[in-house]
Amino acid sequence: MKKNFSYSIKKACEWQKWTVNLYLELLKKYWIGIILGLLVMIGLDYVYGSVCFSTIMFGIPCPGCGMTRATKLLLTGHLKQSFQMHPLLPLVIIGVVFYPIIKKILKNYILFVKIYVIICLVIFIGFYIYRMKMYYPNIQPMIYYKDNYLYKVALFLQNWRLIK
Repeated sequence: MKKNFSYSIKKACEWQKWTVNLYLELLKKYWIGIILGLLVMIGLDYVYGSVCFSTIMFGIPCPGCGMTRATKLLLTGHLKQSFQMHPLLPLVIIGVVFYPIIKKILKNYILFVKIYVIICLVIFIGFYIYRMKMYYPNIQPMIYYKDNYLYKVALFLQNWRLIK
């Protein structure tokens, strides 16, 4: 019994080291893209008050709107508010956490990852349609942002009497 327990601990440590090494490898490989992405997100949030392309351009939320706020709420310990902001955050977390495990266990892990992504996309789009029907445009994050580029272009064209 003691031998099996020590073997299990040893295997768990090996998995942990392998997972950490995989994430470090990905970080080393893509660190420039990660830094640039974070800087763009910070800049967009500072200038427009949002990091969502759909919100900035069209004023309507996208299927992932609320995910960043849900993550922030989750990391600060506000589980209920996080779930209310975007209940599908666990799907993303599960994908990120289990990716290295799936990669190590399965030879054809790419197929499994593609299937998972497709299932998640279908769930996200279905939930988006539900939220748009039930909550839009009054309840966060499903609100209309009037300060968007499409609205500004329409105002510009109206002022120049190009459209009615």
